[in-house]
Amino acid sequence: MNKFNVKTPVGLKDYILKDMEKKNKIETVLKELFLNSGYNLVETPTLEYVDVFTTNMQDQSLYKLINKDGEVLALRSDVTKAIARVTSTETKDFIYPQRFCYITNTFRYPRAYQGKQHEFTQAGVELVGTNGIYADYEVVSLAVKALNSILNDYKLYISSTEFFNNYLDDLNISKSVKDEIIKEIQNKNVVKIKELLDKSEYETISLIIEAIGKRDLLNKIKNNIKSDKTLKTLEKLEKLYDLLEKNGLEKNVYFDFSILSFGKYYTGITLQGYTKGVGTPILDGGRYDNLIESFGTKKDACGFAINVNDLINKTKLTYERDITLIYSSDKEKAINLVKDNAFVSLENNLNDAFKYALANNIKTVIDLDNNKKYILKEGEYLCQE
Repeated sequence: MNKFNVKTPVGLKDYILKDMEKKNKIETVLKELFLNSGYNLVETPTLEYVDVFTTNMQDQSLYKLINKDGEVLALRSDVTKAIARVTSTETKDFIYPQRFCYITNTFRYPRAYQGKQHEFTQAGVELVGTNGIYADYEVVSLAVKALNSILNDYKLYISSTEFFNNYLDDLNISKSVKDEIIKEIQNKNVVKIKELLDKSEYETISLIIEAIGKRDLLNKIKNNIKSDKTLKTLEKLEKLYDLLEKNGLEKNVYFDFSILSFGKYYTGITLQGYTKGVGTPILDGGRYDNLIESFGTKKDACGFAINVNDLINKTKLTYERDITLIYSSDKEKAINLVKDNAFVSLENNLNDAFKYALANNIKTVIDLDNNKKYILKEGEYLCQE
């Protein structure tokens, strides 16, 4: 007999029973929120030409393969880039702005394995064809509402590539030093940053790379700003926070100018969300006004993606199934009485029927033999007289 490798490959995982129930619940809640906020579902191919995701054929993060025509393809590694390609090739005659949303699987080798998955589900939005503070607010507020709908505890950090670049320009340092600082911020290497700058320069920049805060942090930074250009980018962030505050969405929102998102294409605000027990961002996004132009069409855009898999064991959502299990020792009698949203227990006794129902998060059990109804509450079935 041939032996088959029945293990899943490294970085891939099966989802069954309760995990799959919770995953589906998270996706359903987010999908409804996005659609009710005016966004339209889009689906891109699992496989794209490798050029969609990188200009570097040696990119080690991609799952690559060659089709029968010798063309190099890649599994979808970045939904934002895929939608940027769609915007340039499929929607030229659309009226803008366009609001796209998606729930789809993404494939990517992590920089270091560390138990991370190579395939993960992302739920996100892209607001394409507009910019400005109100567009940024729409995306950030939707990110807050999305996390509020599925989590009790999280923090959403806002930064700004535009502000940070202007702030570094005010230090009058060379481009090479500036690039090195950005690299070391990503590596969280404060010691190296100190070596690159003199004392006064480091004291200036340390305020924004070592501090996390709300409006108070913006007020402190304002005193260290040297140019009107940089001040204007900070004022955008102040206005964004004002809008969040006026609409009661600021509670879990903080500014952290040390965050750098996965994508290298962000030009304005950047977003990262975290929750306890997950060491990587559960939400990533920002403004990318130059990305779509690289596919041939100039369009400003802003969006975010939530990593659904990381939230399966963190969500506040309940996941009992609102269906009924009908038990009877007379199976034919039960079959003849079954209606929609119900099915017949195949177990031979009521206790086994309860065990099955509990394992499958079934809300209601009806015992036809004794004409009783049971409702699942806090992990047990209680009789409803």
